[in-house]
Amino acid sequence: MYDEGAPPEPMPQDFGPADSGMQSKLKYSLEGIIPLILIILIVAFLGNQFGFWSIPGLTDREPMDMLIIGSPSQDFQNVLNQDKDLVRYQVRKVSTLTTNAEEILAEYDIVVLDQHLEANKEVSRQLGEAVQKYVSSGGKFILVMDSGIRRQNDSAVLGWEATFGDIVPVKCDREGASDTPSCLNRVYVAGRIYKDDWKHPIMKGIEFAPREGGAYMLETFPVNLTGKQVAWIEQYPWENQTEQYPGIVEKKLVIGKSLYFGYDPGISKGIFDATLKYLR
Repeated sequence: MYDEGAPPEPMPQDFGPADSGMQSKLKYSLEGIIPLILIILIVAFLGNQFGFWSIPGLTDREPMDMLIIGSPSQDFQNVLNQDKDLVRYQVRKVSTLTTNAEEILAEYDIVVLDQHLEANKEVSRQLGEAVQKYVSSGGKFILVMDSGIRRQNDSAVLGWEATFGDIVPVKCDREGASDTPSCLNRVYVAGRIYKDDWKHPIMKGIEFAPREGGAYMLETFPVNLTGKQVAWIEQYPWENQTEQYPGIVEKKLVIGKSLYFGYDPGISKGIFDATLKYLR
């Protein structure tokens, strides 16, 4: 019994149900926010990887590893030797990639096929298939001029569709009255390299090269495009609507990239420097 006139002591209140409700709401909010944060992080990482923007800490990486298959020119090697902060490279002959080609290519960030100084433009079926898988798995592939247009031990094969499938951004068609395949029609021009895709990072700040007068002495081919042209070669004199040839052409796969250079990449250091930064 209580003393007369004294109010009863308050009973303890149970806040359990309210606390439980707040915890449930907080848990529900976190469950919704965490996937959103993960999506933002993935988009940011992929944008950095594909060159849409640069994120400090992700962009400043070790030099890329490049494999050059064939015989790069001295000019090309000089450019790479001056870009040691961007790339480390190794040169191997096609004959050394007859076995385990798929595993070897997977060790590199960039693979270049450059046989333009060699008489033999052949690649094995195994190497062609390994390159296709490499690019479709996210690798970066650069094809130089008429490299890889033939398959070993099969004289009937001519052109990149037969050796590399659909990953190469140009094709070798028969052209003109002579019915000569375009990848066999080597031409020599005094010309400039002109920007075609004005938004592409490779030609950023470069309208044409060489910039200060003159022209490059180039070997190239009148191949047909299957990808997006980044730059073209125009023969001198430029004011007379002279011949044009594919200079740089790109084909983007789902996660990989394939570039075609219609001239020796060592000719224009600034353009190839930008190419390395783009692929990085």
